Amino acid sequence: MTAAPAPDAVGSTDRSAVDPTDRSAYHHWTTEKIRFNDLDALGHLNNCAFAVFCESARVEVLSQARGQKLGGGGDIDWVIVNLNIDFRAQGHYPGTCEVGSRVVRIGTKSVTLGNGLFVGDTCIATATATVVLSDLKAGKALPLPDDIRAFMESLMSPAAATASTKEAGA
Repeated sequence: MTAAPAPDAVGSTDRSAVDPTDRSAYHHWTTEKIRFNDLDALGHLNNCAFAVFCESARVEVLSQARGQKLGGGGDIDWVIVNLNIDFRAQGHYPGTCEVGSRVVRIGTKSVTLGNGLFVGDTCIATATATVVLSDLKAGKALPLPDDIRAFMESLMSPAAATASTKEAGA
């Protein structure tokens, strides 16, 4: 008897659908400059810089989804509830890091974004972040409006979109 594959960090057991180290998996791109300040004591790109690069890409995608910039005292905004980074290779100064973004999963009130961080042709890290649309004053999660859901679906791979549609109907 063969055991079923274990779910990954976002609950998916189908890892063959999208290779997160493949540039073609991403629909949105952000370019970050690697600064000398981003290095650790060994001269490698510091783990905190990876998180900042992912944040920049995430904020761009979420700002587009909302049709406005984040922050500014709004009552409804995105709240990050989970961040996972897999470090795959070293990054060095000077240079640039291209951060690809895609939607991995769309829930009723949350979205999981995937990122691939590339220096040249090398994928130096992959990441996932789950964000929840929230009423900040009430401290409660909100269902995703249809326009935001449609935008997020446009950033999904076909295999992921099919899985998310099935999950949303369940």
